Amino acid sequence: MASLTCLVQHSPAQGHHSYSAYKFCQAAIHQGHKITQVFFYGDAVAHGNRLAVQHSDDQDIQALWQALSTAHDVPLVICATVAARHGVHPENSLRKAKHGNLAEHFSAGGLAEYIEAVANSDRLVQF
Repeated sequence: MASLTCLVQHSPAQGHHSYSAYKFCQAAIHQGHKITQVFFYGDAVAHGNRLAVQHSDDQDIQALWQALSTAHDVPLVICATVAARHGVHPENSLRKAKHGNLAEHFSAGGLAEYIEAVANSDRLVQF
């Protein structure tokens, strides 16, 4: 079976893009494919903000990604540079605050980490 890297570029507020990416990854895993990494870039870094407010009538896409990561060992990586511009910070990355706001099961990484995942995958799927 194939190994896949998924690139998500839309914010959680544009839920249909992220949900489509999530459902694609879920279906790929159930068909026996491996998800090497899900990389969140641009506005999509907001997926990793643990302080984001989820409206009661919206689907909790962050929780869906976290469950997928836990169940299938899928790395969820947000672009650290873009995340910093959007106010998403891992622990100990801020001078004034010890605790960051990066959500559980998400990690901050760079484009080099993304390129490595793409190089080690059979396909790149972009949403």
